[in-house]
Amino acid sequence: MMLLLACTEPDEGQSLSAAPGDTSHADSDSESHGDSGGDSGADSGADTGTPPDDGELRGVWVDRWTYASEDDVRSIMAGAAGAGFNAVYFQVRGTADAYYQSSYEPWSSRLSGALGVDPGWDPLGVAVESGHALGMEVHAYINAFPFWSGTTPPAESSPRHAYLEHPEWLVADGSGEPMALNSSYVWMSPGNPEVRQRLADVSRDIADRYAVDGIHVDLVRYPGRDYSFDEVSLSLWDGTDYADWQRARVVEAVLGVQEAVDVPVTASVWGIYEDRWGWGTSQGYHDYYQDSYAFLESGATDANMPMIYWPVAETEGDYTDFTTLVKEFVANRHDRHIYAGVAADLTLEEMLACIESARANGAQGVVIFDYGLLDDNGYLDDLAAGPFVEPREPPRMDWR
Repeated sequence: MMLLLACTEPDEGQSLSAAPGDTSHADSDSESHGDSGGDSGADSGADTGTPPDDGELRGVWVDRWTYASEDDVRSIMAGAAGAGFNAVYFQVRGTADAYYQSSYEPWSSRLSGALGVDPGWDPLGVAVESGHALGMEVHAYINAFPFWSGTTPPAESSPRHAYLEHPEWLVADGSGEPMALNSSYVWMSPGNPEVRQRLADVSRDIADRYAVDGIHVDLVRYPGRDYSFDEVSLSLWDGTDYADWQRARVVEAVLGVQEAVDVPVTASVWGIYEDRWGWGTSQGYHDYYQDSYAFLESGATDANMPMIYWPVAETEGDYTDFTTLVKEFVANRHDRHIYAGVAADLTLEEMLACIESARANGAQGVVIFDYGLLDDNGYLDDLAAGPFVEPREPPRMDWR
């Protein structure tokens, strides 16, 4: 998976930390992780702060581009455990397709070569079994609103892909024109109740079928300021401020997931909620109608993972400074958890400084994007010998 700046997937060839204000896992289906920057030569034994005694979430995202076989999944789980991670966020839904046995959506074509064809093995099943055997939590990581990608529509399959079955689920621009297929994602509209129900149904199906430790939602927002003016949303709009109405629909979608499952719900969220510092960056609240503070305040999520994919600045408050942003998210956590999202395409020295900052400023843990980049950069051993050398359990969620 590649990242944009602000959840979990970037554009092809783009470094995770390069684009100001775009802290999302990139909105593309590229298999390239881009140039991660390499090892800075930093001492992995450098002081990264003392981990809290009452638990620390040490998570890693594993995107769907990182594995293609059962052996791949087992190797990833072994590598994550060896690095000292205690939680893996394993992607099993990309574009309304499945990398698990689904009651609602077709098998992804990536594994078998054809949409809807069982590849003969179960990625999520293998991940849960092997991850648990190694003492880690395994969370099912799903893209919320990406509908399809590329310029060719999905093939017929069983079950039929929702893009073919429900064209009315597409977002539409200000003229009412549905989003066209393109080289990146087309999106479902969060304002459509059927879209929100599908997200809840998929989440329930996963939690009922597999012993996952949580449901993790990514790309849980609108695609941009110009969306969505689809007919269904406009017919349901109550005449209030339309931006506020759309933000409420995204919160409602996440609440639907929380109500559908009996496991913790977490979300990857835009790395800058609002640009209060005059940096001139994109903002989750205004540009993507994602009110991530409301996710926590409403109880929709048990933890948010803001994708703060920039380094600690030389001076606090400088442009896209990691420390400034992690403090902001921690101050608005509403007694829930903040796991700071850290980019693996930083230099080793920068990545370790982010972990130290997250600890020093009250985050309940960190999640690194992503396993493939960590492995490519040779950072796994540095984590094991450095910030994760002292084992910790994930922090308790006393409200559950």
